[in-house]
Amino acid sequence: MKNERGITLIALVTTTLILSIIAGVSIKIALGDDNSVVREVTNATETQQYMVNQEKQKTSNVIEKYEEEWGLS
Repeated sequence: MKNERGITLIALVTTTLILSIIAGVSIKIALGDDNSVVREVTNATETQQYMVNQEKQKTSNVIEKYEEEWGLS
């Protein structure tokens, strides 16, 4: 019986405990306080959408200006 190899209960409990701690810390970082990853991504997405809309408006203004100058409208 001494030559049998396998995982011990202590190793299994230790591994489970360590993985639980890592998961808890990761969830706290992702969903936690005001500086959370999710909130940062949301803010960046909103900023990017605002900038895209600004560029669309500028492009439309330029197109309208040239259409008026060239008599295309």
